[in-house]
Amino acid sequence: MTEFQPLTTLLKRLEAATSRLEDLATSGVSAVGVNTNLARNSLSNQPVATSLVSPPSYDIVDEAVLPPALAAYDELIEIPLKHFVELSKRIGGLSHAVEDIFLAQRDFIFIASQSIKPTTPSETFVELIKPTQQALEKVCEYRENNRPSPFFNHLSTVSEGIGALGWVSVDPKPAPFVGDLKDSSQFYAHRVIKEFKDKDRTHVEWANSFVALLTELQNYVKKYHITGLVWNSQGVEAKTFVGRKLAHNSGTNSAGTALLSVGGPPAPPPPPSLTDSGIIDFVSAKGQADMSSVFAELNRGESIVDSLKKVDKSQMTHKNPSLRTSGIVKGQKKGPTAPPKPVSLSLKKPPKTQLDGTKWTIENYENNSNLLIEETAINHTVYIYGCKNSTIQIKGKVNAITLDSCQKTGLLVDSAVATVDIVNSRSFQLQILGRTPTIVIDKSDSGQIFLSPECMDIEILTAKSSSINVNIPGAGQDGDFAERPVPEQVKSTIFNGKLVSTTVEHTG
Repeated sequence: MTEFQPLTTLLKRLEAATSRLEDLATSGVSAVGVNTNLARNSLSNQPVATSLVSPPSYDIVDEAVLPPALAAYDELIEIPLKHFVELSKRIGGLSHAVEDIFLAQRDFIFIASQSIKPTTPSETFVELIKPTQQALEKVCEYRENNRPSPFFNHLSTVSEGIGALGWVSVDPKPAPFVGDLKDSSQFYAHRVIKEFKDKDRTHVEWANSFVALLTELQNYVKKYHITGLVWNSQGVEAKTFVGRKLAHNSGTNSAGTALLSVGGPPAPPPPPSLTDSGIIDFVSAKGQADMSSVFAELNRGESIVDSLKKVDKSQMTHKNPSLRTSGIVKGQKKGPTAPPKPVSLSLKKPPKTQLDGTKWTIENYENNSNLLIEETAINHTVYIYGCKNSTIQIKGKVNAITLDSCQKTGLLVDSAVATVDIVNSRSFQLQILGRTPTIVIDKSDSGQIFLSPECMDIEILTAKSSSINVNIPGAGQDGDFAERPVPEQVKSTIFNGKLVSTTVEHTG
């Protein structure tokens, strides 16, 4: 039997190693850790332990084999972004916030290069793009909270253009999207240059560096993502990256690697020890019980019952004898879950003020009562979209003005050659200081219109609208405005084969 003893020992070691490999495959430990543990146990000639105590797991990506699109984005970060950040530090700006957005987008591009494109809209896509979205909102909020700042034009330059990094959710041509927001940023950059060209050239270089950064971003998108963000059709499912974070390590790692930490559960603790009597010693395994949390809950008073579930009458056995026979109370069936919002609705779009040729575009402003458009001409048109709780003043005479899909928005107009259109808006106010021949209101509610003495020959056309009031100057007491409602109820009769419609007037 002694001649079979080495074979028996070898089989035991092989079974222990196989068990170890199966446990490691279940827990997700890297192959490097497997080889290390096997080598250590083989050298010591001891059976491999079955308990797992492993360090945090990382996916290691060699920078030398990165996709060309990601390598080119690193050049964008290293040269134009680094130059902008250095100038921002010299004047005191949003250097860290802008840098965070670019790094968050770098992570998103890396994930796209490793995974299959998820369906849009989907919860996976929203979770993956959330870091970029949160960083964008941080920049826009910083601008809105610092309106009295003497560097408001600087903040506007960044907040108007930083939304260009939302190109990753634009299909099929994201490059023009970046170009449009670059032009919006350049509008305020010119103001910075004009203000500081004779004071401090550093501010001029700063404004030019941010426009150059957006220009390089647009060139990058044109070259590598001309029809939209490129995903890896041979990669893994994108949802596997949800909850995982990229940690950049450029200084300490000589190989230049990026570490992707896995946000999974930690390794299980070792099993509790056994006392001399063979009983598990839970006190030594888990530590002494802490009763302070129990007393803290008891001291909450009546609020401690807030988390208790209220029992419906249909689930009470004393009110429903039929439930006593089965002993099982059936819960209410849940209705169908609501479909997720489209990505275009869930992402908050940045505000925008832009002059493109002869068309002014004002979009997505909230809680802003100081919007002023001064540089106007008689051939300009103004289009206002998606504003909320804001006031917009348009100086000079323009050709036409449109207010579309706005809520609680005030519009102050000097003069218009053609029309002022109000479409799909609620709780709006319109005041004409000069003259306009026509006002058209369509699918809008709760509007107040204030006319000037020059508008007594105006035409007001309404369709599918309600609660519209027109304030006529000089028609009220002591020469004040007199409020006149626009009729909503129409009576139609047939006269000589024709349909005749008149407004209904109530008296009494």
